[in-house]
Amino acid sequence: MKLVELKEKEFENFAYKNKEFSFHQTKEWAKLKACNGWKHLYLGLIDKEIEAATLILIKSTPIKKDIWYSPRGFLIDYDNKKLLQEFTEKIKEYAKHHNAFFIKIDPYLSYKERNINGDLVNGGKDNTKAVENLKSLGYKHYGFNKGTDKELQPRWIYVLDIDGKSEDEIYKGFNSDTKRYINRCKTYGLITEETKEDNIEDFVKIMEHTSKRRGFTDRPVSYYKEMLENLKEHIKIISCYMDTKKALKDIKEKLDEIDKEKKEIEEKLKINPDSKKSKTAMKVITKRIEDINKRKEEIKKLEKENGNKILMASSMFIIYPNEIIYLFSGSFDKHMKYNPQYLIQWEIIKYACEKKIPRYNFYGIDGDFSKDNPMYGVYEFKKGFGGKVVELIGEFDLVINKFDYDLYKAAFKIYRNIKRHKA
Repeated sequence: MKLVELKEKEFENFAYKNKEFSFHQTKEWAKLKACNGWKHLYLGLIDKEIEAATLILIKSTPIKKDIWYSPRGFLIDYDNKKLLQEFTEKIKEYAKHHNAFFIKIDPYLSYKERNINGDLVNGGKDNTKAVENLKSLGYKHYGFNKGTDKELQPRWIYVLDIDGKSEDEIYKGFNSDTKRYINRCKTYGLITEETKEDNIEDFVKIMEHTSKRRGFTDRPVSYYKEMLENLKEHIKIISCYMDTKKALKDIKEKLDEIDKEKKEIEEKLKINPDSKKSKTAMKVITKRIEDINKRKEEIKKLEKENGNKILMASSMFIIYPNEIIYLFSGSFDKHMKYNPQYLIQWEIIKYACEKKIPRYNFYGIDGDFSKDNPMYGVYEFKKGFGGKVVELIGEFDLVINKFDYDLYKAAFKIYRNIKRHKA
């Protein structure tokens, strides 16, 4: 077998058929990264046909050598040690002759199967052999980290299997709070709309606000526009708004409906003033009217302050035939009580069902599932939609030049500490 540079279409045809395919291993991702200074190439190990392949992103460093990064790659059978060894030897030699001093990989391969609570599944899928194969071939493993700040991509993700399920079946799998929040969105007139490049400002406003609230550095608007330009049909931004006119119209219709019920109870009380059943029904319906009127006044106040279409939250999704990925999201603090993110999630899940996309990937979570973990809320939100925890095998470095690698790692550690200190 020989290692060759593949043409874009050759690589794409192979990648789409691979079971570990990810949007990170696509021509669109390569073109987006090119906007940020990354070069790229496609490599394949060929016998009579392609046996293994990868997108390689290339970044120059101050030490005049290059980092090679296979995002969510390689696309290979990690259990086939003979194939993995040959690919490793050949790509290492190829990289060495093209000025690289190490190759980073973070395969899109689960480690040990887990359930919705993050517990190991007895007799479940186990890819320990893949990890052992990589280590035995000289790959330096970053370990089985539980946090979200040790690696380039999340090692712990949360996914919902959709394949073969109807909307009703999926909805039944949501917990009671999630269902209640989705229904509550409707009572407040929340609607969703797809955000395009010509109105991306709404998404950017949300992300700027959320980055300040959560204490992370947001990307500039140019980055999001580059994403829309390069990923095109593979990207969807859904924003959630409160439509106050719709909400007030629905409330009026609901009050008219309840008023008829109230009059019926009043008639019964005229006939039988001592009826406990009718008295209880009157108390219940009076409380319902009181609650709806409170909601009505709340919405009218919001309308007066913000207009009749109020931006609540926004999310960006990456869409490929094998899965949808929940990539970025945010919401305004003052509107979080209306639970707009729940409605957005339900809309994209319904979209996945409609398009027969087999998996919805809620993406990164923390691997510590204790309730006192500050990141527990992220996991709890995603867990409410059903699904399961997926633990990936992690990040590995294949060192080509140890001296340059050690020098780079030391310099990077100093840089990261300075950056944290400034933050």
